Amino acid sequence: MNYDSEMTRRGELLLGQLLEGLESLQKAGRMTGAQAYTSYMHGQIYGLATALRVFFPGPGNLGERAALALRPVITEHRCECDD
Repeated sequence: MNYDSEMTRRGELLLGQLLEGLESLQKAGRMTGAQAYTSYMHGQIYGLATALRVFFPGPGNLGERAALALRPVITEHRCECDD
């Protein structure tokens, strides 16, 4: 296996962890008394997103995919677009 494909595979694993973290964060946001856990998860997610942006800006576009996944959580963006 060549270096680029191995790094892309590892980046995909990081992106998967980021998406799982986002799901956990959203679930915890609905629970009473979960402020400490949501703060912890927010930090973990931010770290994963930063790593993806720094280490994987090119092939696989993993940094951009991480940013798009974070957008609804970080900016509280809710798209009610028709298209």
